[in-house]
Amino acid sequence: MNKHSAATLLIALFFTSLMPMTGMAQNCEVITRAQLKEKLEQMGFEVKVINDKPGEEKYTVNHPGSGFNVPVGYELSPSTNFIWLTVNLGIADTTNAVKNLRLMKENANIQPSFFYITAKSNLMMAVGLENRGVTTAILRRHIDKLVGDVSKTAPIWQ
Repeated sequence: MNKHSAATLLIALFFTSLMPMTGMAQNCEVITRAQLKEKLEQMGFEVKVINDKPGEEKYTVNHPGSGFNVPVGYELSPSTNFIWLTVNLGIADTTNAVKNLRLMKENANIQPSFFYITAKSNLMMAVGLENRGVTTAILRRHIDKLVGDVSKTAPIWQ
């Protein structure tokens, strides 16, 4: 192979390696609070507004779980960088160290979902997803995961 053919081959290989980059780029746009509500409605959910203050909008949807409805709250973080899905599981038993240790250990099994206790002593389960390129399919996957985690861990938190 002469120098000219080798150079031509290298140039061809270089441009061929760039071909995958010429396709469609991933959508990395953030969704707004109103778009979050629209996506939930597009999935056929009955969305209830629980806070309509501009910049603090929060919605809830009842999802069927194993034998009970799981009311999931939906909101964007103040920075709009994250979408939070939260479930209030009732008042935490802060005096039961054994139960709380089991909840903390269960976080390793259900991650990225996790248990936590609020300042008002509510036991919660939540999952946060990055607010970039969120489609209804991505949102649905996180909803199903969270609802499933609430259902399968009921013997621990109830």
